[in-house]
Amino acid sequence: MAKFGEGDERWIVQDRPDGANVHNWHWAEKDCLEWTRKRLGELLENVPIVEGAGGLWIKTTKLETVTGEAYINIRKGKIIPGYEVTVRLDWDGEAKDGDGNSVATVGGKVELPYIADENANEDPEIRVSVLDESPVGQRIREAFLARGRPIILERIRKYVKEMAAGGPSKEELEIRGGSKSEAVR
Repeated sequence: MAKFGEGDERWIVQDRPDGANVHNWHWAEKDCLEWTRKRLGELLENVPIVEGAGGLWIKTTKLETVTGEAYINIRKGKIIPGYEVTVRLDWDGEAKDGDGNSVATVGGKVELPYIADENANEDPEIRVSVLDESPVGQRIREAFLARGRPIILERIRKYVKEMAAGGPSKEELEIRGGSKSEAVR
């Protein structure tokens, strides 16, 4: 093994005076929780679930909370996503009669208690509750479960894919990846 200061100058790894972590060769971590909140808001807010089928109109309204942690680790240019988040969002539903008059309006909550990188290939649990326990409220809740579950899961899968690709760090990785080939000559 060569002693410090001895060795071939062509070696890529050098003691850099600026201490730079060139191309994220050494461990780099980026907090992605704020990006996760923003991205899940874009994916899950104001999503139409049912539009008139059976006299029902249902849509998600507001992302209430995203709690937990989300980060991207980069080691030797390899992306290692990590996340464990709980998501809660609100939804509204309305039942109309045959003439289009509103019969009932209800609200509810959707909770995804555990979205994590360790089960990225599995669908997370989805809990749907309704604030009005009347028969119409239960009918709207059941319609949300039947039609809304696949829509919500599809959007969560999109988030998981984006995290696996580098999330908010993707552009940064692509920029560094382009100059990496020049440095390896």
